[in-house]
Amino acid sequence: MVETESGTKKPETEEFAPVPVRSGKSPQPGPLRRLASFLARVFGPGELTLGGFRAPAILAGVASAAAMMVRLFVPGPVGMGDQGDGHGLVCSLGVSNDRPWDYSEFTRFIYPSWSPHDFAGEACGAVGSGEAVYSSQLAFLWLGKLITPLFGWGSGVDMRAVGIVCCLVFGLLIAALVAVLPGRVSFRILIAALVTAVMADGVFADFFISPYPEPAAFLGTLAVLVALLHYWNGRGNRWLALLGVVGATMFTVAAKPEMVSWLPVVGLALLWLPHVPQRRSGRRAPENNWWRQRVVPCAAIVGIAAFAVAFLAAQPKRTHDLNVYNAVFAELLPHSPVPEDDLKWLGLDPGFLAASGTTVASPRSAAFNPKFQEFQEQVGPAKLAAFYLTHPERLIGMGERGVTAMLTPELGYIGSFMEGQGHQPFDKDRRFPVVLGLFTALKAVPVALVALQLLTLLLGFAVAFRKKAAVGRLAVVVVVAGWLQFWVVMLGSGQPEIYRQLLLTGFLAALCVPLLVALISILASEPRKLVQQSPELPLSEQNTATLRDPAISA
Repeated sequence: MVETESGTKKPETEEFAPVPVRSGKSPQPGPLRRLASFLARVFGPGELTLGGFRAPAILAGVASAAAMMVRLFVPGPVGMGDQGDGHGLVCSLGVSNDRPWDYSEFTRFIYPSWSPHDFAGEACGAVGSGEAVYSSQLAFLWLGKLITPLFGWGSGVDMRAVGIVCCLVFGLLIAALVAVLPGRVSFRILIAALVTAVMADGVFADFFISPYPEPAAFLGTLAVLVALLHYWNGRGNRWLALLGVVGATMFTVAAKPEMVSWLPVVGLALLWLPHVPQRRSGRRAPENNWWRQRVVPCAAIVGIAAFAVAFLAAQPKRTHDLNVYNAVFAELLPHSPVPEDDLKWLGLDPGFLAASGTTVASPRSAAFNPKFQEFQEQVGPAKLAAFYLTHPERLIGMGERGVTAMLTPELGYIGSFMEGQGHQPFDKDRRFPVVLGLFTALKAVPVALVALQLLTLLLGFAVAFRKKAAVGRLAVVVVVAGWLQFWVVMLGSGQPEIYRQLLLTGFLAALCVPLLVALISILASEPRKLVQQSPELPLSEQNTATLRDPAISA
C-alpha cells in the first residue's frame, strides 16, 4: 500500500496495471487485402479444379470474337497503315496494293485492298534484293484471300477479310483459355475478359487489318500460353499436350525473326514438368525416372531449335544486313561517349564515324564508304554481343531508351482509318485506349513498369510452389519472355522501327495485368477444406481410454 498526499492508501499493483497484448492483426485491413478479399469472394477460383465448363468456354470464345469484330468494323473499319514493308510479304500471294504511289500519301490512311498482279524479277520480296519473305502470317493472309470474294471485296485479298480471320482465331484461343484455366466459371470468364480487353486496344487490335506479321506474333503468343497451361495441367494425353506446345511455338517463332527469343523460354517451360501429387507408396521410384521423364521434352526442344535455325537461315540476307547496320550506326555509335574507341574495338576505319546516326538509305550512309564491305565482313551479331558483354555499362542507357519506346506504343506516323471516312490524315484509333492509357501513365515513372513485372514474377513463383497452380508458372514465363524479347530487339534491331518492334514486348507487359488479378485471387482464396473424421476406436481401446488415469492422459 502507498500513502497519497490526501492520506488515503492506494494499492501498489495499480501502478503496474497490465497492458493488453497486441495480436499483430490490424482491425482495418489494407486496400490490397480488401481488394484480394473482394476478388476471392466474387471472382475467386475456389477449388482449383480442372476440366468441365465446355459451354462457358464456347460462349466466351464467341463473345470475344464478336467483340473484336465490333471493335474493328463499327462504325467503320480501322487498321494499321503500311509503310511499304508489307509489300514484301503479301506480294507472294500474287497481289499488289491499291494505293497512291507517293510515300507521304499512302501512309496517311489504310488501303486494305490488294488486287491480282504478276511480278517479275526483284519486284516482289525483300526491298532491295527481291528475296522471298517468310512468315506464319501467310496462313492468315491465305485464308483471307479465300474469303475476300465472299464479301464482295474483289478477287485479290482484302485486309478486312484477314482481320475477320484473326478475330475468329482469337475467339478460338479465348475459348481454349477458359477450358484450360482452373477454378470456377466466374474466375475463368474474368481472366478471359481481361485478356480480351488487352487485345482490343488499338495499339494491338488495329494490326489485324494490316499487311504486317504482328497478328501472327500476337495470336501465336496467346497460343503458346494456352498450350503451356494445358501441358502443365497434366490432364489428357501427354503427347498431344506436348505437340500443342511445339506447334504453337513454331508458329510464333515463324511470325518474325525477333520471336526466336521464345526458344529458351519454351525450353525451360517444357522441362518444368507438370506437377503430379505424390502417392503414398512403399515402393522406391526408379533412379532413372528423372531422365526418362525429360527425354520427350528434350526431344521437343531439339525439334523447335532446329526449326528456329532453319527459319532464320531462310530469312532474306538483306534483312540481316539492315539489322546489323542499324545496331551499329543507329544505336551504338550515336549514343556512345567514345565512338572512336568503339570503332577501334570493332576493327573499323575511323572514317565510318561520319555515318553515325544514319540508316542505310540516308545520304550520309556508310554504304557509300569504300570500306563498307570490310564492315559487312567483320561485324555481325556475335561481335556485337561480345561488345556489350565487355561494355555492360552501355546497356543501362539502352534499356532506358527501350522502356521509353515501349511505353510509347502508338505509331503516329501511319494512319488508322480509310480515306473518305471523315478523318484527318494520320489520325489514330483511340476508341478503346486501355493499354495506351496505362502505358501513358507509366511513362511518367518508367520504373513502375519494371515493378509491375517483378510483382507478377514473385507472385507467379508463390502460386506455382504454394498453390501448385499452373497459372503461377504462366506468369513467370510471360515476364521472362517479355524481358528476353526486349533485349533481342534492342541488341539486334537498333533505333529504326523500335516503336513497332517493341510492341510484342509491350503486349507481354500488358498481359501482366490479367495475370496479377488471377494470382492475387488465387492467393487470397481459401478453398473449402474437407473435415476429416477420425476412425472409431475399437471397443477394447475405448474401455482402456475410459479407465485411463486423468493425470497420466494429460
